[in-house]
Amino acid sequence: MRADDSDPVLARAARSLKDQPMDASWIDISDSIISRIRATTRRSWPIDAEYPTAAVETERKTDTLRISDHVVRSTLRRALAGVHGAEPTTIDLYLDDHTCTGAYIDIVGVYGDDLQAVGDELAAIVLNTLADVLGPVRPLTRTDIDVHVHDIDDAGTTAG
Repeated sequence: MRADDSDPVLARAARSLKDQPMDASWIDISDSIISRIRATTRRSWPIDAEYPTAAVETERKTDTLRISDHVVRSTLRRALAGVHGAEPTTIDLYLDDHTCTGAYIDIVGVYGDDLQAVGDELAAIVLNTLADVLGPVRPLTRTDIDVHVHDIDDAGTTAG
C-alpha cells in the first residue's frame, strides 16, 4: 500500500501537484538557493595544536591534536569583540599546511581612538588567544599579526 492510497487528502494533493505545470522560475530560484548554500557552507581546515604533558618523565613532551579553523576563528572573534569598541569584520589565518603562521584581522574602529594603539592591543589579544588555543606549535610574534582598520565608526553604529 502506498502512503497516498491510505490518505485521500494526500492523494488529492499529489495528483494536484502532478497536474500543475512546472513554473520556469522555480529552476532559477532553486539554482540560486543551492549556489547560496554552497557559498555559505565550507569545509574546515585542521590546524595543528600541542600542549605540554603532565608527566615530564615520558618521552613525549607534548600532546598534539588538530583544531578546526572555524573553532580558532570563532575564539578569536569572541576575544576581539568590543575591545575599544572595535569589531572584527574579517579574521583570516595564515597557514603553512596545518601550522598557523599568523593572522589577518580586519576591524571597524571607533572614530577618535588611537588606531595604532588599538591595533597593537588587538594584535596582542590575537597572539595570546592563538597561544592559548594552539599551544606552542609555532611561537608567533607581533610581526605575524596583520591588523587592518577597514572603516571607522563614529557613533557606535556599524560603519558601511
